Amino acid sequence: MLAETRRTYKASLKPADSLFNLYLARPLAAPLVVACARTRLTPNQITFVSLFIMLGAAAGFIALPGLWGVWVGVGLVELSYVFDCVDGQLARVTGRTSAVGGSLDFLMDELKAALLIAALTARWVLHEGGGLTAVWVGLGTLVVLSWALSITKFVRSPEYAQATGAKALKHGEAAGAARAQGGLLWPLKAAIRSISQYPGTLPIFAAFDALPIFVYAYGAVHLLYVGQSGLMLVWKLGRFAPPPGDEP
Repeated sequence: MLAETRRTYKASLKPADSLFNLYLARPLAAPLVVACARTRLTPNQITFVSLFIMLGAAAGFIALPGLWGVWVGVGLVELSYVFDCVDGQLARVTGRTSAVGGSLDFLMDELKAALLIAALTARWVLHEGGGLTAVWVGLGTLVVLSWALSITKFVRSPEYAQATGAKALKHGEAAGAARAQGGLLWPLKAAIRSISQYPGTLPIFAAFDALPIFVYAYGAVHLLYVGQSGLMLVWKLGRFAPPPGDEP
């Protein structure tokens, strides 16, 4: 069983992935992949399971006060993410990969992120005395998150790739690609990205009783992304046309 799990783990890896996935999330997912591969379960079904677990996490954050609510919520968030890894690994191991499956996974990931922020905001208001500040910060973060989603979908479109010559990254490849680029700013970029990839950092914020700070940080990181990506879009797509007579 252990040898089979090890083989499955190696066979199901992406060409580029985050360190958190490589050394923690995907090894935990591998035994589940082995078990699911012996059944009729599909990657899409596992994707929906991950969403339902996140709904449970949101309910825990909202309904349960104190540390009990914090750690029930965080634990279910991590379990949801493990199943989020299972779906892709199962698809690669069984050959059940599909474009629609990747799009569904992206959609569910964004829904889960919005659920998490909404639940943490509700907890901040109900159990931690956040008041109107929590409401406005939470709503602002959700708005920025929706902008980031729209931009990400656009820059991954074939039309954008054709117009700009950009290399299209599949869902989940951005972290590994950024790590492969290296450079002096890579540690800073990795720290910023770690906030966006919340399964790796949410437990740290929870351990320091700082979940409201996580909401601030999550919104700030996505606002940076929106600003940077917006400038890039203007630079690449907002240039003047050639002078009259110079057009081919």
